[in-house]
Amino acid sequence: MIKYIRESVNNLSKQNLRLHDKPVYMIKDFNNDINFDSILQRIESLVPIHLTDEFEGIYVGNFNDFHKKNRAFNALYKDNSIYVSNNQDDDEDLIDDIIHEMAHAIEHLSQLNDIIYGDYKLESEFLAKRRSLYYLLDKDTYNMLYYLSPEYNESFDNHLYKELGYDYLRNISPGLFYSPYAITSLKEYWANGFENYLLGDKQKLKDLSPILYNKIEKVLNTDKEDLYYEN
Repeated sequence: MIKYIRESVNNLSKQNLRLHDKPVYMIKDFNNDINFDSILQRIESLVPIHLTDEFEGIYVGNFNDFHKKNRAFNALYKDNSIYVSNNQDDDEDLIDDIIHEMAHAIEHLSQLNDIIYGDYKLESEFLAKRRSLYYLLDKDTYNMLYYLSPEYNESFDNHLYKELGYDYLRNISPGLFYSPYAITSLKEYWANGFENYLLGDKQKLKDLSPILYNKIEKVLNTDKEDLYYEN
């Protein structure tokens, strides 16, 4: 994918699209009438520039990696870059995709990774919710061991998405997770929370996941000096 993107970028005319100081490349135009400039400006107002240091740019197109793992994706963070699909429903669909992948980039900054995961409190909150979910299910499901692992598992992801189904999970666990995708893994629990803190119902997130909420606030309030310099 990297080779294809580099060749495509070399053929692009200069577009002057940026998110803070990061270049944005249109490999393919959006399928809908998207106000991309407005979206980029809105993200800049929500996320400080020093929290974007772990990615080098944003690429918009229809990439092969969006169609792996037996399901379609609209965005991903890979190789220090954010990739988003040009097939978007509307502005809100696009902005939540970008914010979600920015959350994954943020967790790769070592100091912020330590804030998010270092004390294991977020993992404990996440696994306690997974355990509660297991006992709420009235459908056949995987062994409890899958629910007590914070790591991503492709087979378990497919089980949640295709066999149990997000509509079922949403209806059975409204008091546990902000949305069914947050169940996928600890890292998706973080990214889903970050996305919904900035774009969704902040009070709902705080009520459902107080540790996650506090972690997000701490990350967003981290100064650049605190991030890169030791006292």
